[in-house]
Amino acid sequence: MRITTLVGGLWLLAFSASASDTLRVGSHLLVAGDSAAQVRKLLGRPARVTHHRSRRHGRGVVVAEPASESWVYQRDGSEITVTLVDGEVAQIEQRP
Repeated sequence: MRITTLVGGLWLLAFSASASDTLRVGSHLLVAGDSAAQVRKLLGRPARVTHHRSRRHGRGVVVAEPASESWVYQRDGSEITVTLVDGEVAQIEQRP
């Protein structure tokens, strides 16, 4: 039973999204903390941009979240999502 669970868990890990602080783009490296301008220079114009704002949670309670954007790219058969917070790379996610 444990082996089956372990193999199943590893299989899910292999096919799930991969979040990272770095992404190799040719001979360059995009890293957390890089500017939005650097993302544009290395990856070009995103296929899709999503803006994220503060959210309300019941009865008017506002949870303070910094303004962020998700830039989505289609590249080499995979989807790359770069999350920017205050104009800097916060997270890079790559899905097959």
